[in-house]
Amino acid sequence: MAIRKVCVVGAGTMGSGIAQVVAQAGYDTTMVDVKREFVDRGMNLIKASLNKFVEKGKIKPEEMKETLARLHTSVDMKGAAQDADYVVEAVFERAEVKLPIFGQLEEICPPRTILASNTSGIPISLLASATKRPDKVIGTHFMNPVPLMKGVEVVKSLLTSEETLKVSVDFVRSLGKETVVVKDSPGFVTNRIITLVMNEAAKLLEENLASVEDIDKIEKLSHNWPMGPFELADLVGIDVIVDLLEGIYQQTGWERYKPAPLLKRMVEIGYAGRKVGKGFYQLFGQG
Repeated sequence: MAIRKVCVVGAGTMGSGIAQVVAQAGYDTTMVDVKREFVDRGMNLIKASLNKFVEKGKIKPEEMKETLARLHTSVDMKGAAQDADYVVEAVFERAEVKLPIFGQLEEICPPRTILASNTSGIPISLLASATKRPDKVIGTHFMNPVPLMKGVEVVKSLLTSEETLKVSVDFVRSLGKETVVVKDSPGFVTNRIITLVMNEAAKLLEENLASVEDIDKIEKLSHNWPMGPFELADLVGIDVIVDLLEGIYQQTGWERYKPAPLLKRMVEIGYAGRKVGKGFYQLFGQG
């Protein structure tokens, strides 16, 4: 199956990042969201990202111009997806938000279209249940920030066909990414590991073992990590972390994934991380 036209549903941080790398790779790309202000904000993120690449000499100005020429925006799901060969859903990480979108895409898209989700933990089989083509539904879990991070988890459900898997792996690799194929299980691989790290860091802070800065410092120095657990939590979004932990906990009953009370309190008071300008470093930082 040849992929020529790609639709990205969602113009937030992840959606705009995915749309950028898809357009950069030469695909005719449409980024769609429910409001014009959302797609405009997404386009501004893309332009800022491409400008940084130009400033650093990673791409030429004409490459940026060509990428933007291949990238379109829309607030009309039907118009954006009706002739797409491949769709990547990248909306808010809640099943109740994603499921209706997959139902819409089932009605809009041609039978050949593969429907992928950028979900970081929602079962692909659940999302596929909203369609009549479960064999063509798959997970493509990109990492943040998408233009910089190489890894992508490709998530195959019990009903995903081998053809869909092959096309998806080839497509993701064509974007300059490296893939790992994983089974459809709670949290997949990356979030089964990293959510535990951030959850345990929150517990250490609750116990007052060390400061936010010092916990991040010793982890970076000891394990050669580019970011400490609190820096990463602020980047990812503390609300996202809580949702991931609760999702895995509810599906498995494993106590280690029960969110630390501190994480839940922070979400309740609006300290969701960098995206709102308030996270661990604003609440507990000493600098």
